[in-house]
Amino acid sequence: MQTFFNRASFWRSDVKSELTAIAEAPADLKTASETAPTRARKGKRRSTVTPSAGGTVRFFLSKAESNGIPVLDREFSSEPEAILESLKTGKTYFVITEWKGAADLSKKMPLIRKEVVTSRRQTAD
Repeated sequence: MQTFFNRASFWRSDVKSELTAIAEAPADLKTASETAPTRARKGKRRSTVTPSAGGTVRFFLSKAESNGIPVLDREFSSEPEAILESLKTGKTYFVITEWKGAADLSKKMPLIRKEVVTSRRQTAD
Protein backbone atom coordinates (compact mmCIF):
# COMPACT_ATOMS: atom_id res chain seq x y z
CA MET A 1 0.00 0.00 0.00
CA GLN A 2 2.85 2.32 0.77
CA THR A 3 4.24 1.80 -2.76
CA PHE A 4 0.97 3.01 -4.34
CA PHE A 5 1.05 6.28 -2.37
CA ASN A 6 4.70 6.87 -3.25
CA ARG A 7 3.91 6.43 -6.95
CA ALA A 8 0.85 8.69 -6.71
CA SER A 9 2.80 11.45 -5.00
CA PHE A 10 5.64 11.12 -7.53
CA TRP A 11 3.13 11.35 -10.38
CA ARG A 12 1.52 14.47 -8.84
CA SER A 13 4.84 16.25 -8.44
CA ASP A 14 5.85 15.28 -12.01
CA VAL A 15 2.58 16.65 -13.45
CA LYS A 16 2.88 19.84 -11.36
CA SER A 17 6.38 20.48 -12.66
CA GLU A 18 5.20 20.02 -16.28
CA LEU A 19 2.28 22.40 -15.74
CA THR A 20 4.55 24.98 -14.14
CA ALA A 21 6.95 24.77 -17.07
CA ILE A 22 4.10 25.30 -19.51
CA ALA A 23 2.69 28.23 -17.53
CA GLU A 24 6.07 29.94 -17.24
CA ALA A 25 6.97 29.56 -20.92
CA PRO A 26 7.23 32.92 -22.71
CA ALA A 27 4.04 33.79 -24.57
CA ASP A 28 4.25 34.11 -28.33
CA LEU A 29 3.62 37.68 -29.42
CA LYS A 30 1.52 36.72 -32.45
CA THR A 31 -2.17 37.59 -32.38
CA ALA A 32 -4.87 34.97 -32.62
CA SER A 33 -5.54 35.83 -36.27
CA GLU A 34 -1.87 35.28 -37.15
CA THR A 35 -1.71 31.89 -35.47
CA ALA A 36 -5.04 30.59 -36.79
CA PRO A 37 -4.56 28.15 -39.65
CA THR A 38 -5.83 29.29 -43.01
CA ARG A 39 -8.83 27.41 -44.27
CA ALA A 40 -8.70 25.85 -47.68
CA ARG A 41 -11.78 25.85 -49.84
CA LYS A 42 -13.24 22.36 -49.77
CA GLY A 43 -16.15 22.66 -52.17
CA LYS A 44 -15.81 22.54 -55.91
CA ARG A 45 -16.71 25.64 -57.85
CA ARG A 46 -19.29 24.78 -60.48
CA SER A 47 -18.52 25.71 -64.03
CA THR A 48 -21.16 27.91 -65.62
CA VAL A 49 -20.01 27.47 -69.20
CA THR A 50 -19.18 23.83 -69.90
CA PRO A 51 -19.56 20.55 -68.03
CA SER A 52 -16.47 18.75 -66.78
CA ALA A 53 -16.50 16.32 -69.71
CA GLY A 54 -16.51 19.07 -72.33
CA GLY A 55 -20.01 18.53 -73.72
CA THR A 56 -22.52 21.08 -74.92
CA VAL A 57 -24.46 23.09 -72.34
CA ARG A 58 -27.75 24.69 -73.33
CA PHE A 59 -29.70 27.43 -71.56
CA PHE A 60 -33.49 27.78 -71.70
CA LEU A 61 -36.03 30.11 -70.12
CA SER A 62 -39.01 28.35 -68.58
CA LYS A 63 -42.59 28.86 -69.72
CA ALA A 64 -44.77 31.00 -67.44
CA GLU A 65 -47.43 28.41 -66.54
CA SER A 66 -45.58 25.11 -66.21
CA ASN A 67 -47.43 23.80 -63.08
CA GLY A 68 -44.27 22.19 -61.69
CA ILE A 69 -43.44 20.36 -64.91
CA PRO A 70 -40.32 21.74 -66.65
CA VAL A 71 -41.41 23.27 -69.95
CA LEU A 72 -38.72 24.95 -72.03
CA ASP A 73 -39.32 28.25 -73.79
CA ARG A 74 -36.59 30.37 -75.41
CA GLU A 75 -33.01 29.12 -75.79
CA PHE A 76 -30.01 31.36 -75.07
CA SER A 77 -26.45 31.02 -76.27
CA SER A 78 -24.88 31.82 -72.87
CA GLU A 79 -25.77 31.69 -69.22
CA PRO A 80 -25.37 35.46 -68.63
CA GLU A 81 -28.04 36.08 -71.28
CA ALA A 82 -30.35 33.56 -69.62
CA ILE A 83 -29.74 35.12 -66.19
CA LEU A 84 -30.57 38.62 -67.48
CA GLU A 85 -33.75 37.47 -69.20
CA SER A 86 -34.73 35.57 -66.04
CA LEU A 87 -34.23 38.76 -64.04
CA LYS A 88 -36.27 40.84 -66.49
CA THR A 89 -39.19 38.41 -66.79
CA GLY A 90 -39.18 36.82 -63.32
CA LYS A 91 -39.10 33.35 -64.89
CA THR A 92 -36.65 30.61 -64.02
CA TYR A 93 -34.10 29.24 -66.45
CA PHE A 94 -32.72 25.76 -67.07
CA VAL A 95 -29.16 24.61 -67.72
CA ILE A 96 -29.22 21.39 -69.70
CA THR A 97 -26.49 18.93 -70.63
CA GLU A 98 -27.07 15.77 -72.60
CA TRP A 99 -25.69 12.41 -71.44
CA LYS A 100 -26.09 8.78 -72.40
CA GLY A 101 -25.50 5.64 -70.42
CA ALA A 102 -22.63 3.34 -71.33
CA ALA A 103 -21.65 -0.10 -70.06
CA ASP A 104 -18.15 -1.57 -69.98
CA LEU A 105 -18.60 -5.34 -70.12
CA SER A 106 -14.93 -6.22 -70.61
CA LYS A 107 -14.37 -7.13 -66.95
CA LYS A 108 -15.96 -9.65 -64.63
CA MET A 109 -18.20 -7.01 -63.03
CA PRO A 110 -19.95 -4.68 -65.54
CA LEU A 111 -19.11 -1.00 -65.09
CA ILE A 112 -21.94 1.43 -65.83
CA ARG A 113 -20.97 5.03 -66.49
CA LYS A 114 -22.20 8.13 -68.29
CA GLU A 115 -20.86 9.73 -71.46
CA VAL A 116 -21.53 13.27 -72.56
CA VAL A 117 -23.23 13.68 -75.95
CA THR A 118 -21.22 16.12 -78.01
CA SER A 119 -23.51 16.40 -81.04
CA ARG A 120 -23.97 19.79 -82.65
CA ARG A 121 -26.78 21.98 -81.33
CA GLN A 122 -29.88 22.09 -83.52
CA THR A 123 -31.71 25.41 -83.40
CA ALA A 124 -35.45 25.68 -83.96
CA ASP A 125 -35.25 29.22 -85.40
